[in-house]
Amino acid sequence: MDPEDRARLTAVQVSATRPAFTAVLSGGAAMLVVTAILEWTGAAPGIGYPWWLVLLAGLAVGAMAWANWRLRDWRLRLLVMLGATATIGVFLSVPVPQAAGAADQFPIRTGLFHLIPIALLALTVRRWSVVLLVGTVVALAAVRLSLFNAPASGLAIYWLYTATTIAFGLMLSAYRTDFAVEAFRARQVLWKQAATDALTGLPNRAGWERDAARVYEDAGHRGAPRSLVFFDVDRFKDVNDRWGHAEGDEVLRSLGAALASRLGPDCYAARMGGEEFIALHIDAVPAAVERFAQRVRADFATLNARHGCTLSAGIAFAHPGESLAECMRRADEALYAAKEGGRDRIVLAS
Repeated sequence: MDPEDRARLTAVQVSATRPAFTAVLSGGAAMLVVTAILEWTGAAPGIGYPWWLVLLAGLAVGAMAWANWRLRDWRLRLLVMLGATATIGVFLSVPVPQAAGAADQFPIRTGLFHLIPIALLALTVRRWSVVLLVGTVVALAAVRLSLFNAPASGLAIYWLYTATTIAFGLMLSAYRTDFAVEAFRARQVLWKQAATDALTGLPNRAGWERDAARVYEDAGHRGAPRSLVFFDVDRFKDVNDRWGHAEGDEVLRSLGAALASRLGPDCYAARMGGEEFIALHIDAVPAAVERFAQRVRADFATLNARHGCTLSAGIAFAHPGESLAECMRRADEALYAAKEGGRDRIVLAS
C-alpha cells in the first residue's frame, strides 16, 4: 500500500472509530457513576474516595466522551481519551492507601478497569496513540504497586495480568487493521472497476469526475497552466454501419491506446462516452498541447488507415480562476467548431 493510500486509510479509520471511542468512554463514565451510587447506598464498599467525588469524576468522563464526539482534530481527541482513561483508572482501580480494606479492593476493581483499555486499544489507529495509551495503563499499574506493593498473587502474576490486557487489546487492534486494509483494497478494486472504461482501459466519466477536478483545482491553486483537449472520432456511425460494431470497438480501443501512449506525467485522459475522449494537461505550454493533439491524431490515422477514420479535436487553455466545467464547455465548443468546419482538424477555443 502506497503512502497516500495508507494516509487515506488511516484518516478513514480515525473517523469511523470516533463513535466507538465515544461509546467506550461513555461506558467508563457509566461505571464510575454506578460505582458512586453503589457506594452511596452502601451496596458496595468504597476505596477511599467520597462517593460524590466519584460521581463528579464519572460526569467529567462523560463530558470527555461528548468532547471526543464533537472534536475534529485527532490530536485533541487523543488528549481527551488519555485524560478519560487516567480518570477512570484512578477512581476505579487506585484506592486511597488509608482507606479500610483498600488493598483488598483493587484486584477486582483493576479487572473491571482493564475492560476499558482493551476496548480502546482495539480501536486505536495511530502508532503514537497506541504507545501513549499503553504508557497510561502501565503507569496506573506502577502507581498501584507503589501504594500497595505486590498483591497476594505475586508481582509476576500482576505484571502478567497487565501485559495480557495490553496484548489482547493489540491483538484486537491488529485484527481490526487487517480487516480495514482488506475492506479498503476491495473497495479500491470495486471503485477502479466502476471508474474504468472496460473497452479502452482509460478512466470513464465517473473516474474523470473524481480525479480530474482534484488535479485541476490543485494546479490552479499553485498557478500552473492547465489545458483540456476534447477528441471525437469523425463519422463514427459510418464505421459501425459499414464495418460492424466489433470493428467500431477496435477503432475506440486504438484511440485509447494512442492517447495512453502520448500521456506525460502531468496528463490525465478519459473516455467521456461514445466516441468522445478528453485529456487534461498540467504545466504544459500551448505549443506542447497542440503537438500532443496532432500526434494523437496522426497515431490514430495510422492505426485506422483501412477504416479511413479521422479525428477532430478542440483545445481550451484555462483562464486564471476558471472552473473545470467552464473550461470543458469551451473545449467542447471548439470541438463542435472543428466538426462544423469540415472535421479532421484542431480548433482552439476562444
